[in-house]
Amino acid sequence: MRPDRQTRTGGSRGRTSRMGTAWAGNAKTMTEAATSGRGSSRGTRFALTKFRPPPLPATLITRSGLHERLAAGSGQRLTVVVGSAGAGKSVLLADWAAARPSGATSWLSCDRADADPVRFWAGFIEAPRAIEPCFGADAADLLAMDRKMSADVTASVANDAAMLPPGSAIIVDDFHLASAGAAPDMTDLVERWPSDTVQLVLAGRFDPPLRQHRLRVSGQLAEVRDRDLYFTLAESRGLLANFGVRLSAANLALLHQRSEGWPAVLQMAALSLRGTTDPARLERALEVHGQAIAEYFVSEVLDQQPAEMARFMLDTSVLDVLTVEACAAVTGRPDAAALLRAIDTAHLFLVTLDDEWASFRYHHLVRQVLRAELRARDRPREHALQLRAAEWFEVTGDPRRAAYHYLAAQQPDRALALLQDRVVPDFLRIPAVPARLLLGAAESSPLTQTPERLLGLAADLLLSGDTARGGEYLDLLDRSGNIPAGSRLAARFAAFQSFRYGVAGELERSVRSALDARAIQERTRLTDEWNSVVKLILVRVYNCLEDRPAAEREAAAALAEPDAAEPVRLVMVPGARALAWFEVGHLAEAAQAAAAADASARRLGFSQHFFAVDHLRALSGLALERRDLDTAERLTEQVLSITEQRRPLFEFLALLDRAQIWAARGQVRDALATVAAARQIMTGGSPALLARADEQEALLRLSLGDLTAPAELAARLPAARRGLLLARIALAAGRGQAVPEHLRAAELGDLTPRQALVRQVLLAAAAIERGDPAAASVLGGVLHTARGQGFLSTVVTIAPQVAGYVVEHADRLRSDPFVERLVAAALEVRAAQPAAAPSSRVLAEPLTAAELRILTLLPTSTYLQIADTLYISRNTVKTHLRSIYQKLGVASRSAALERAVDLRLL
Repeated sequence: MRPDRQTRTGGSRGRTSRMGTAWAGNAKTMTEAATSGRGSSRGTRFALTKFRPPPLPATLITRSGLHERLAAGSGQRLTVVVGSAGAGKSVLLADWAAARPSGATSWLSCDRADADPVRFWAGFIEAPRAIEPCFGADAADLLAMDRKMSADVTASVANDAAMLPPGSAIIVDDFHLASAGAAPDMTDLVERWPSDTVQLVLAGRFDPPLRQHRLRVSGQLAEVRDRDLYFTLAESRGLLANFGVRLSAANLALLHQRSEGWPAVLQMAALSLRGTTDPARLERALEVHGQAIAEYFVSEVLDQQPAEMARFMLDTSVLDVLTVEACAAVTGRPDAAALLRAIDTAHLFLVTLDDEWASFRYHHLVRQVLRAELRARDRPREHALQLRAAEWFEVTGDPRRAAYHYLAAQQPDRALALLQDRVVPDFLRIPAVPARLLLGAAESSPLTQTPERLLGLAADLLLSGDTARGGEYLDLLDRSGNIPAGSRLAARFAAFQSFRYGVAGELERSVRSALDARAIQERTRLTDEWNSVVKLILVRVYNCLEDRPAAEREAAAALAEPDAAEPVRLVMVPGARALAWFEVGHLAEAAQAAAAADASARRLGFSQHFFAVDHLRALSGLALERRDLDTAERLTEQVLSITEQRRPLFEFLALLDRAQIWAARGQVRDALATVAAARQIMTGGSPALLARADEQEALLRLSLGDLTAPAELAARLPAARRGLLLARIALAAGRGQAVPEHLRAAELGDLTPRQALVRQVLLAAAAIERGDPAAASVLGGVLHTARGQGFLSTVVTIAPQVAGYVVEHADRLRSDPFVERLVAAALEVRAAQPAAAPSSRVLAEPLTAAELRILTLLPTSTYLQIADTLYISRNTVKTHLRSIYQKLGVASRSAALERAVDLRLL
């Protein structure tokens, strides 16, 4: 069974029956034609299922954005949906067809028998009879008589298509199975297609050979491709939830990253995890479905390719980046370019890495399967391929990749000799880091007799993200006693101890080791790039410690280095500065620096490098501040893809960023779970870091009405933060008179511009709470400050009193674009966080009888089950739910249930 069609039959009664109704209008006609051959090619027999979309699974995730992309193809000559096996093409199209008006869509599923063009065209003529029973009678007679396609048949089909009702669509699924024989005539048909009346949709695993470039240039082609079909993080979460699988934020992000959103993989993972509460099962999830992936890929994809292409895919799986030159060097094939193009054209899970289409990689999980299959079929050949790759990369000046392949070829001495001096310079200049080193052959104790090589290995591991193993090798070197005091080796060792402690979140130890390294450097006047690492470490560590002057001093020193690498000057240091300015509250400066760093990272290829983390976090924070939550979440996910399970400090900070975004969406409990996940990563971290988690947890619990836990957490915070938090707790408790006292305590510490604005907002909230006539003036000062730097979210999320005042007095505020955005943000915040709004036992607008019926079913039913129970469509359910949420003043299902209980509607 194909993965993109699995689980379509069970549990989908309601949706399937509605779809069946849509195709049942002409069931008698189609049954007669399909079984008797009347109106079709003589002797051709079709199963009725060939003309019906596959049943939709109960676990369906409706992808509204892709539905819109498909609908946008109306009026264009051709719509193509092209994706690899298991990408979810059929499910997407079946769901889109079900959402279209009844009787407006016809369906044709191709199979291997449709390689016969006469059979394919007979089926193509038959399919639109679901819309118009007499469709294609003349074309079918001509085809039956001639037993081949002709210009007359094509013209007749085009003419009949023009007579179909406007807004009709003809969907051909798995067209790749028929394209070889059908393409010439389909090309002619597309040229004549009545696009103003009927939409033609072709779906398959590779591009149909239909002169698409001409259609694209003329704006007559709509396209949905692999990159569009892969699930987002939110869609992955929804799919797993529909299988009854709920993962922690961290585990979900890990699964999404490893699967790259490939629907088939996510479904296999969901099936392996469904119904289990065994924590160990989660740890084995990738391995459990990995076997299923391997069996599926080998049988359904690899073994279906020509022998030379299959061999080429297996051989090139040793490479992490595929270029024509590298593939030719490893495989010895002069036709490597043609084979790469063939793999790409066939959509065999090849990902393009540049705009010039010169470098590629396999989907990560597919590469794993290919590597395992190569090893199982011919282990000596694998070693020979690895050795060829190593020698080629060494000759071409890429020692890092050469070392990786030497280790894989069981030649550790050659690998470590290359790493010894190149690891740091390459890290500072080369954006792409290959997979982690395979250390099985490099773990023997004789490594301690070559300390420079051992340090090179440890540094490589640390810089590539294997923090635990890199630390083990540093400890091994330390115990060996082979580090001369005050030597170059000692300075390099101390620098990487600092890096190790820094990424682990042990900030104070990191500073001490960095200063030790600097002292040796100054005494011995060392100036190589290994020693420049110290400045780069301290910039980020001082930022995390909120020692802004020290961080700026190190940044300036790094930029003053005459031979500083371009990525350091243009990406890493500007990004660190942008993040520092953002956290302090200089938003305009942060935005300018972050945008410049991002542009440089893209130009230099460093967008997925460790150096990009800071400016991406700054851009995410800026997006959150202007309430662009989708952009903020996308950028945070990019940071997590760079850091997770490799750099604990930055993963911890990114998870806290994600918690803020989810809280802004009203998903407070999910945000709390994310903070808990961040704490698990940062066990034993610096108090300055743990205070960030404490503050965020306190604010989340406060938004849920908990006053006790936030007060306890506040005790762990520095003076300024503690005072601001206690003032917010006092407001939530109805003790507005205590706010000024807490704010005076906050002023004992130096307030950043951001904290000063928070203080202003809290004073305004207290004035509003006590009905002070000066409240409008105080709030005016807040808006003046916020407008100058572009603060938006901070103003409306600190205190519900301020958000409420902004909404209720919007007509009295100065009308300008900033105030309009502020009012919109305040409305959004009030909807997403109903607990912060004034309690009420009365709805402003009562629920209708239909809405009450849906609300009654909401606690125990899925949307699909509600639709089945009430005999309405799922879109109708969604429409009613939007109205229910609006009337309840909420933005999520869980919040609606809580509000309904409070109002005694449930």
